[in-house]
Amino acid sequence: MATAKSSIQRRLPDSLLDKGLEETLPIGVQKSYFMLPEPERNLLNFALEKYRPGQVDSIPVGGQKVLKTALRLACNYRLAIEEVEGSQAVTNYTRWIDTVQVRGTEKPEVCVAFSPRFERIWLELKKLLPRYLTERPARLRLRSQYSLRLYNWAKSYAPVGSKRISLERLRKVLGLEAVRDAEGNLIQAAPLPVWANLRQRALDTAIAEINKKTDLKISLEELGRSQHRRITTLTFGISFQRFHNGNDDE
Repeated sequence: MATAKSSIQRRLPDSLLDKGLEETLPIGVQKSYFMLPEPERNLLNFALEKYRPGQVDSIPVGGQKVLKTALRLACNYRLAIEEVEGSQAVTNYTRWIDTVQVRGTEKPEVCVAFSPRFERIWLELKKLLPRYLTERPARLRLRSQYSLRLYNWAKSYAPVGSKRISLERLRKVLGLEAVRDAEGNLIQAAPLPVWANLRQRALDTAIAEINKKTDLKISLEELGRSQHRRITTLTFGISFQRFHNGNDDE
């Protein structure tokens, strides 16, 4: 979990995201958001609710009592936004809050401003807030990016009970496919290219954490193989289960 020290919270590149996935907000931003301490996250939510497209003016968020929270949000929790520009992978380091302003002296008013450069991120997060607030207890428990990705994908299939998926698409779900530029040139090879490593280090870990900490129960029921015995498809059992809202993160 992020600490009071300046911590870098990473956002995965857009090219690592499957356009068919439920989420349009990069998974790294989602995870960073849920890892914020509750006071900082609540203040961010309040500011985002007032945020409008093209806004550059500061947003009032409260009186003197929220100043320390706003300063922590501006200084201690950051994002590393990884993108592909042309044929290069580029990392932009930014903060959740760009500036904190205090207006007045007798009854000071604390205001915050977002960086206009990352307007798309703020607007997308604002749009997803209602659902995030509903699902917060489950998502807050997940610490692995693979767990959060798999949870996001599997949630909509729980009423059906099972889902078959190709290994190629599963890589996209987990953020483990290759990074390519607009012309299709390879910029970064796919992580964990060997199936045994992918299963052990990403998939099995994600399933175990989801089953232990959320309202979903996932099992790997069947592996489909090609005539050369290579894994090509996977079938998951997905169902809802009861879970406690207490803090049991070990």
